[in-house]
Amino acid sequence: MKKDMKKVLSGAAGAAMLVSGAAQTAVAETGYDVAVKDASAAAFNKVANVEGAFAFDQDVVTPADEVFSIFGTVVTGMCAKPDFAIGTEKTDYYVNVGGKIAKAYTVDLKQKKAESRILLCSCATGAATANAQITGVRLSDVLQLAEMDKDVNTVTVRTADGYGLKLPLQYALDKEAMIVYQVGGRDIPSGTQFWVPETDAKYFTRDVVDIELTAEAEAPEVEQRDEALRAEVAIMNTVESKTLKAGETVTFEGYADDCGDAIAAVEFSLDGGETWTSYETANATAEKWVYWHFSYTPETAGAYQLSVRARTTDGNVSPLAANVEFSVM
Repeated sequence: MKKDMKKVLSGAAGAAMLVSGAAQTAVAETGYDVAVKDASAAAFNKVANVEGAFAFDQDVVTPADEVFSIFGTVVTGMCAKPDFAIGTEKTDYYVNVGGKIAKAYTVDLKQKKAESRILLCSCATGAATANAQITGVRLSDVLQLAEMDKDVNTVTVRTADGYGLKLPLQYALDKEAMIVYQVGGRDIPSGTQFWVPETDAKYFTRDVVDIELTAEAEAPEVEQRDEALRAEVAIMNTVESKTLKAGETVTFEGYADDCGDAIAAVEFSLDGGETWTSYETANATAEKWVYWHFSYTPETAGAYQLSVRARTTDGNVSPLAANVEFSVM
């Protein structure tokens, strides 16, 4: 399973991650006989209360090249600083800390304790999603020397040109925000990036230079992801034959994420959404995606359409299901 999973991610993730969970035209050049598309006019075999084998994993990561590609193409979504250039290389990792503190100071990130984690990065206004192995320094460690006034309630992480979005300081600390300088063991082209778990990627500022601590009349509100993209689900499959035979098992895989709420279950339908079979994702956390696998054995020849949706712990359901069709001899 690991080999198949890696094959799909390295070959199709860059394209598939830019496709929403909704019905779409063909996804990526996988070489597989599966297309995600709107086929409402076609006739499909219907199977009520479909049953199969389900499994999920939260530690499947997006290859570094795919993450960097997203950073370069989904400019205002996945990466919060506009006009990003893939070729940019930062030679130092110094960050200035200032604002309403006793004395401003500079931190060399490479002199701080490094931490590696797997975290989700989800686009603000589009469906781009990455689950990345990141390495960097916790914001709390960077602010360790800050003797701040008691009324400080806001942190702004800025780039060299002054770009930055305000966040409640306590929120950023509670989420264990990080200033990251590596993805998948490779240096980030822009040098650094601010990551905040379970938070819209519009806050993921690139090329961090300054951190400003301020006392606002009220702490800023954290803007949430577009409602149309909550409980997002996508399909990436491992169907390796051009035509399936009755009695032959087919395995699909994909991911679900909500960017703020944990995925509680992934649900499947083979009758156009008339019935749904729910598979719980016990103990799944909100800071990573749920990467699922679903195996089904069709007993009858014909055309089929599998629909997939996600449900969160708050009870939210995917606004649009992901669909994939396949043929059986």
